[in-house]
Amino acid sequence: MTTVATRVRRIAELEGFDIIVVGANREPIDVKLNGVLPNWPCSKKSRSAWRVSQFRDKFAEIYPGYTCDVLLEDGTVARGNQLLSNVRETYEED
Repeated sequence: MTTVATRVRRIAELEGFDIIVVGANREPIDVKLNGVLPNWPCSKKSRSAWRVSQFRDKFAEIYPGYTCDVLLEDGTVARGNQLLSNVRETYEED
């Protein structure tokens, strides 16, 4: 079985930003849990022009009952109206 941490790492590698998986109660899901999330079906990163809220909607559609918080490089949660391009820029080296 694959852990939540493995899924989160795969998504981060593809998307270029980190996430925290959140349950229906808005509490973070334990990353050590096995078999909670099936394989991330996307092979391309989400559009840079998308807003964080659109990515969260996509995540919730793929994983019903779960959502996610998108993180900036400093670990703070990105606002829903932030563009994914701006989120990704926080991870780029100067």
